[in-house]
Amino acid sequence: MQSHLQDILTMVTANNLTCHQKLVLLANIAERLFDPRELLGYTDEEWQAFQNQMICDLNEGYAIYRPRYILPDYQVFLEKGCEFLDLPVPRTLEDVLDGLLIIYSHIPSVTSYPVYIGRLDKLLEPFIHDENRDYLKIKRFLNYIDKTIPDSFCHANIGPEDSRAGRLILKAVIELQNPTPNLTIRYDPNKTDRQFAELAAKACLVAAKPSFANDAYYASESGENYAIASCYNALPEGGGAYTLTRLRLGTIARRCSSVEEMQEEILPYIAKLALSTMDKRHRFLIERSHFFDTDFLVKEGFIKRTNFTSMLGIVGLADAVNHFLMREGRNETFGQSVRGDEIATALMDTLEKVVNSHSGVYVERTDNRYLLHAQVGASLDEEDKYNTPAHRIKIGEEPTLLAHLKQSAPYHRYFPAGTGDLFAFDQTYEEHPDAIIDIINGAFSLGYRYITTYLKNSDLIRVTGYLVKKSEVEKYRKGEVVLQDTTWFGAGTDDCAHVFDRQLRDEKDVTAGK
Repeated sequence: MQSHLQDILTMVTANNLTCHQKLVLLANIAERLFDPRELLGYTDEEWQAFQNQMICDLNEGYAIYRPRYILPDYQVFLEKGCEFLDLPVPRTLEDVLDGLLIIYSHIPSVTSYPVYIGRLDKLLEPFIHDENRDYLKIKRFLNYIDKTIPDSFCHANIGPEDSRAGRLILKAVIELQNPTPNLTIRYDPNKTDRQFAELAAKACLVAAKPSFANDAYYASESGENYAIASCYNALPEGGGAYTLTRLRLGTIARRCSSVEEMQEEILPYIAKLALSTMDKRHRFLIERSHFFDTDFLVKEGFIKRTNFTSMLGIVGLADAVNHFLMREGRNETFGQSVRGDEIATALMDTLEKVVNSHSGVYVERTDNRYLLHAQVGASLDEEDKYNTPAHRIKIGEEPTLLAHLKQSAPYHRYFPAGTGDLFAFDQTYEEHPDAIIDIINGAFSLGYRYITTYLKNSDLIRVTGYLVKKSEVEKYRKGEVVLQDTTWFGAGTDDCAHVFDRQLRDEKDVTAGK
């Protein structure tokens, strides 16, 4: 939505924000002081779709001066150093760690922090010589990131191959149990050593990371040079995403009298409006902001403009389906309804067709098409309470684990820019990471792109695509200042979707699903 001068004073006088958090939020307010109809050329119809909350731009701003998500190819630093920052080619592990930390501080994104910090195991492995001493260096490096990049949309990748650096990173993750950086293992049962995978599964349980990405699936679609950034966004390394706009399907459905009306009229109409505004945002960023003409990341080859795309996200599929099931007089809910899956598939088929029929602006990397993304949700408006994250089943309506996996797997194919499901387990599984790997292998065989888990009774938990500490959320809810800005989002998402109350998956549940 458009900002007003009063928003500046409200932010300045807030008593539950750090100075840096105020600075970032004030900058965002400034970006949104402009009327997008005047600055970007939005039509009245397009702007109305934002005003009635069917489309949400996640408060990105209108005076756009950098892409939303930047995924540098950090291998450039290892091979060439960085002239702009006067960093020579690294020769030691200390050189690499120090140099990366310096580079991270100069990578912009919508959060003002880096959303991708590289395939850390690949970057560090050539410099590992003494595992005991190098472990301490890596642990300090990761802890420094948590304290200076207080935003768990900051994301690192490891895998698929086993490595000394990968194991040291996982060891540090287990010991530190910090929210940042987020972490994904690119996992392939045919490439990933079983013991390494089980170590990752143990870390995922006790520290809520790494999540598991289906490496073979993503590589087959996007090539080897993809990366997982921010929440679970699959984007080109050496590029990224200009923007992310989302459709609130639950909100759209409530304006429709039937599935047919939404499928044939309203959803295509709203989706086309969203895609058109994305075109206009791209033109401003590339043609008027001069980011790609001036930034050192471009000049030195860390990123290329032609490696960027954009994402159209969805939330509220479950809410849309439940709305139509109710209108049809069915006492059923999405996740446990054959008719519900028919409705959801029809809506997603329609949306996929509309998106793939649109020729996007400046997105050569993805064949001039924007990518569908399963957006995790936010708490920016009252309507977010009526839009469950992505295509997920509403909390409290989940079936048993195996039934859940089979129900959700078919929807993963719609989202080349990323989707994921997550499951909370009890303490029993901490000693049986092999069982978690069996579940992940089963999910991938069903067509899953991405899966993650955590121990439900731990302080550090996965909200959706990012992590928070429940103790920090409680501080924020009491009006106290907290370090991690993602704590706000975790609190808001829990208020909307009750994510702290996910169904516990225990041995009885798994056995029942067999």
